[in-house]
Amino acid sequence: MYHIQVDNKNAILELLKADKEFHKIYVAYNAFKDPKTQELLKEARKRGIEIIKLPRRSMDKKTKGGSKSVLGILVSKNDWSLDDLLTDLFINKQNPFFLILDNLKYTQNLGSIMRTAYASGVNGVILPVRKESYLNAEVTRISMGASERVPLVEMGLFDAVKHLKENDIKIIALEQKGDVYYKADLTGPVAFVLGSEDEGISTKLLERVDKKVFIPKREGLGELNIAVSTGVLCYEKLRQEVTSA
Repeated sequence: MYHIQVDNKNAILELLKADKEFHKIYVAYNAFKDPKTQELLKEARKRGIEIIKLPRRSMDKKTKGGSKSVLGILVSKNDWSLDDLLTDLFINKQNPFFLILDNLKYTQNLGSIMRTAYASGVNGVILPVRKESYLNAEVTRISMGASERVPLVEMGLFDAVKHLKENDIKIIALEQKGDVYYKADLTGPVAFVLGSEDEGISTKLLERVDKKVFIPKREGLGELNIAVSTGVLCYEKLRQEVTSA
């Protein structure tokens, strides 16, 4: 559990509506007439969250000169074990739909991926363990709060793939030597493995997947951004699910 500053009103409001916990919310004195701020504060008061009014200059200091009128201190608890997440999905009779991200480098990519993941029905994002948290103010802002609404698992990726396979979940990697993505069966329980544009997916991890697919593109173009590729795969899965229903 740790605190994250959220300075986007829409993100704060969405997180409040999702019943996420805030330590406190700071509001500039001159922001109370704004309808969005009024709605946000109404939600905060319902939950008994402390609201602190500040002069604009003090708000600017707290948001590092960003001239934001509202700042929420989010209590982040998005830290799952894969066992707990799978148990939760099976109890709720949900088909597991995971993203496994290898060699992820940029904060903005994770924010975009989490937003797409939430919108397309992904119910778990798996990342390798590291010392510093993957979730921070920038990820929360870019994802519009979705980074707190899609379960995040940190563990060894080899162990994750092994465990998912033991639970009959297909492991599909995005890699150039594979089938065209829209010709592959992406329905049912599945985990997509994606790597960064420059390093891709590690060779040893690729050896453990069930299938490889690729996204066609014009010659002379490098690899697509990982966040863009994630969106293409996730929405193709949605299309196939609807078509086969």
